[in-house]
Amino acid sequence: MDTSLLDETTQILTEFAATKFSAQVLQVIGPLQEGSSYRWRIVSNRYKEVTVMASIKKALFGKPSLSSIDVYGLGETTAVKPHLRNLQDFLDSAELTAVR
Repeated sequence: MDTSLLDETTQILTEFAATKFSAQVLQVIGPLQEGSSYRWRIVSNRYKEVTVMASIKKALFGKPSLSSIDVYGLGETTAVKPHLRNLQDFLDSAELTAVR
């Protein structure tokens, strides 16, 4: 499989972690494959863990593409339109929730 989609997603999440979490991020884990989906986790010691699930579909003779993106840990679970630009826009406006 072409890993450029996974690499771009990882880069977006790493940049999000660096800007929103500052020094509170312990690590960005992923992508971990779960069937036709991939999971990334941003682990922090101050904020709730943020998990992003991306489902991938592959056309018979085409490149893999996103079929859905779900973000957990930023308030309510949110389904983001399946495009990396939409994920980046969502994360740019997201508010972190502190662990209680």
